[in-house]
Amino acid sequence: MSSSGRWAEETARIIVESRSLYARSHGEPFFYSSGWASPLYIDCKKLISSPADRNTLVEMMIEKLSDSLDLDALEVVAGCELSGIPFATLVADRLSKPLVLVRRQSKGFGRLAHFEGEFEPGAKVLLIDDLATDGMSEAVFLNALEQAEANVMETFALIDFDVFPTAHSHVSLAKLRDIVDCARKDQYFGLPTLEEVEKFIEDPAHWSRQHGGIAGL
Repeated sequence: MSSSGRWAEETARIIVESRSLYARSHGEPFFYSSGWASPLYIDCKKLISSPADRNTLVEMMIEKLSDSLDLDALEVVAGCELSGIPFATLVADRLSKPLVLVRRQSKGFGRLAHFEGEFEPGAKVLLIDDLATDGMSEAVFLNALEQAEANVMETFALIDFDVFPTAHSHVSLAKLRDIVDCARKDQYFGLPTLEEVEKFIEDPAHWSRQHGGIAGL
């Protein structure tokens, strides 16, 4: 198995075994902030309470990042408010890099009004979040970094849903399909729920529209 396959499989295992994956096959679906409806929700916040899981995830994050980035050239690690902050903090600590926290809304004035911490204009920055669904949240944080004159080297998410259209690409440990495949093997879902999840992944825009969500951005 390739390193990417191993990282995806191990990440999926952690999500499933920690019971961080939630599904709704009937009733009101989950709604993301941009308006998409989904039968699935992944609560990555639970993972920070497990020392073994978070250690494994951070080790894999650094291995994955080493494949796509020149970590010696990296100057700043930025964590997205709120869920990206714990993982960004752990990665910055392991790499001995400066850390900044990116706010959704500005606080105060000046070039760094969206940030806790500081960096110089032109600094090479890695942006970290826990999940990438449709890229709308990342767009907010990337815009803040652009306004602060950062040089964003990469955007990283533990899990990239990779089902909704997005203008932003992400490096990730696993895709939503990896999580669902693991859940199926583990018999995490009942058959009706699994069938609904498969319908969603096959055509998320149609599923979202049928369940009261948007069908496109």
